[in-house]
Amino acid sequence: MGLVSIVAREDFISLVTDLGTHQMIDDIRFKELIPNTAFIAFSGDEEYAMMAASAAETLVNQGFSLKELAESIHSSINNPMLMVDGQSFEAVVAGYSQNGEAQYHVISSIKPLESYYPRTGESLYYVNGHESMLVLEKSLKMYGMRTVDQAQAAQIHLLQEASKFIPNVHTNPSSYILKKAN
Repeated sequence: MGLVSIVAREDFISLVTDLGTHQMIDDIRFKELIPNTAFIAFSGDEEYAMMAASAAETLVNQGFSLKELAESIHSSINNPMLMVDGQSFEAVVAGYSQNGEAQYHVISSIKPLESYYPRTGESLYYVNGHESMLVLEKSLKMYGMRTVDQAQAAQIHLLQEASKFIPNVHTNPSSYILKKAN
């Protein structure tokens, strides 16, 4: 399925994902939607991922906010007419709103849409999978999450640990960082 981890603060959003053995077309696990402002990251079914990437790009070009984009994609992937053999899928849309508010939205084929907005001094984080979340929490306590370097060290440690209990997770990370414009 692949791992997608996010650490979000008001001043930065860090994405680290594995490349995995079952790589998507063109080896992408994430797609930049708005340069230095927003991205979408995927785990799970490739068909859903390609559909979500295409929809996200179209919706951004039509002026949708990140929240509206996430709601639309979530609604689409949970449409019974579009189900892809019951495959699980998660995506995270993350970035900054037009007024500079950090946010991320977790889209899932099996759970309701979840939206998060880190406040001043607050660090929020997400990784797909319960066991992976426990490892990330421990790693963030060890490495910290106040800076991009600390967050990414914890996220890379997660990949190293997850490769021990999740099949097909590689320790070769792909990362992307968004920083709040001043």
